[in-house]
Amino acid sequence: MRYPKPNSSWVLSPSFDEFYSANVQPLLDRGMSALNGTRVESEEKSRVGYRLRHAGDFDDGVAVDGKERVKSGAHAKYRIVLVPGFVTTGLELWEGHECFKSHFRQRLWGSVSMARAFFSDRECWRRHLALDPRTGLDPKGVRLRSAQGFEAADNFVASYWVFAKMIENLADVGYDGSTMTMMSYDWRLGYEMMEKRDGFFTKLKMTVEAHFITSGQKVVLVSHSMGGTVVYYFLQWVITDVKYGGGGGGKAWVDKHIHAFVNIAGTLLGVPKAIPALLSGELKDTAAVFVQFAQLLEQYFGRKWRKNLWNTWGSLFGMLPKGGDPIWGIGADVVVGEDNHGAEFRDASQLRNKSETIPTIAWTKEVRENCSKSPFNESNWTMENTLDYIYEYGGGYQEHVYSKIFSHYSKRGWKERANSKHKRKHWHDPIAVPLPRAPAMKIYCLYGVGVPTERSYYYKVDCEKLDHNQTCSSNTQYDAQPHLCSNGTADEGEPLEWPAAIDTSVYDIERNIQYGVRFSDGDGSVPLLSLGYMCQKWAEPRSRHNPSSISVVTRERKHIAELSLSDPVRGGPQSGEHVDILGNVGVIEDVIRIVTGFEVEEKVDREIIMSELKEITRRIDSHPSGGLKTAFQ
Repeated sequence: MRYPKPNSSWVLSPSFDEFYSANVQPLLDRGMSALNGTRVESEEKSRVGYRLRHAGDFDDGVAVDGKERVKSGAHAKYRIVLVPGFVTTGLELWEGHECFKSHFRQRLWGSVSMARAFFSDRECWRRHLALDPRTGLDPKGVRLRSAQGFEAADNFVASYWVFAKMIENLADVGYDGSTMTMMSYDWRLGYEMMEKRDGFFTKLKMTVEAHFITSGQKVVLVSHSMGGTVVYYFLQWVITDVKYGGGGGGKAWVDKHIHAFVNIAGTLLGVPKAIPALLSGELKDTAAVFVQFAQLLEQYFGRKWRKNLWNTWGSLFGMLPKGGDPIWGIGADVVVGEDNHGAEFRDASQLRNKSETIPTIAWTKEVRENCSKSPFNESNWTMENTLDYIYEYGGGYQEHVYSKIFSHYSKRGWKERANSKHKRKHWHDPIAVPLPRAPAMKIYCLYGVGVPTERSYYYKVDCEKLDHNQTCSSNTQYDAQPHLCSNGTADEGEPLEWPAAIDTSVYDIERNIQYGVRFSDGDGSVPLLSLGYMCQKWAEPRSRHNPSSISVVTRERKHIAELSLSDPVRGGPQSGEHVDILGNVGVIEDVIRIVTGFEVEEKVDREIIMSELKEITRRIDSHPSGGLKTAFQ
């Protein structure tokens, strides 16, 4: 019998263990690395940071005019502070209930141990992830805190990178832990509570000042997603007097310390997806889940379970859409026309009456025809109707703090005096509060477009749950508000399930409606209105929202999905998706040029608009009831 010739790379070992270690395990490791995207780029020279650092290298060594040639590539200049976004920072347990005592200092969010903790006791996990809705702070006996350092938000779970690619490219041009800081935070908290519990904004102010003092250079703030709103809140907080709840830096602090605010995929005007999350515990991904998985999803992570958890997070209230109907009600960014489900979305040019607006929640016909007792059957809900209900309803908790620390009334916020105790409820809202006076600072709005993004919703009512909740309700003003049941049908201290859900039967592909969710342009998480509208308004001459004429540059990246064998679960180097944008080669190049000052004016300080943003902005502003002018009326 003829045996196959052994592979020359194999090592003939006297034991199976040695053979396995030498020949089999390396093959498995390489295979798994390719599957989970952990393989390091084979060529350092392929990274944007490396190429920019060596952009001015010369190999001939020839002198010019008797002078030695000098490298002119990108090198670290301005110190950097990174501010991550929603859910991307790991959360560690420092104190917990008996069921999780063994998880001390382990991550209950943002690691493989998160999944292990969840499946071992999901109810215990939920109690530790929840905040107290009455205070917006820790529940009794629980302390969950953000991880620290670059590890807090470089990768989310295993190899699912967040800031990792950005950090690696910045290291290529000379940055390290002494010239760059990751300002992680507990992303569940409302912004005011971030300072009250953790002193986050005080620490951010001191970090910026320390970089400024030690380097003699201003600092660049680089934010992602909700981090952009956190930075905007900080810019208001830091210039406000301490006696009004601010940081006491004075009106000149921003201009003195901040070179640039790089806002990547920022949630400047909020995200509509926060609405179904708070109302019914749903996202488009859960609403459209395959039927065969729906039962499993509800068993382990049901709507009531999700809603009750998410309504304890102040951050979701802070990310609700801002600007109300003058921005979101005009419908300039949606495909228009009448549908067959009893609701109508109309074009901005068709809206002439001040009272006519585009609904944020459209109640399908069945609600009006079959649910006669429903308080939802009179009309569709505009953005302002929806937000009014969410703040008053408070997820069904009879007492919640979030209506006290946030306000969605942008017009009211604009008219509040700077020294008013109510002004800080609006610090997160760029329509209610103008940019600080910092003429030397620059703002860069970098984000992706071309990805369908949640914009509005179709809802239906479960009449049986509605009747049950009316029987249990302790609130007489809103019969459908499912507050605590006194007959033991709800868990102690837990609201009932909201009696309405996204109507997944509504489907109109020509009008960008799928599974009861209407989509518009954006990056998959944040719609174009939130990503770009304020950046356009800030850039206008004599903008009242930009009183010192800060330079504002918008640079959009069209989403181009590519399959990469080394990173198969992500969208590729030109992806414009909300998280993938942090690995977009164009965005990384822009960030490196901004922080190093390398060819910024030639290569970055030029607008790139690849969407219909300018036309959408024009249509909103030209509508008699639309745009920022309504804030001044």
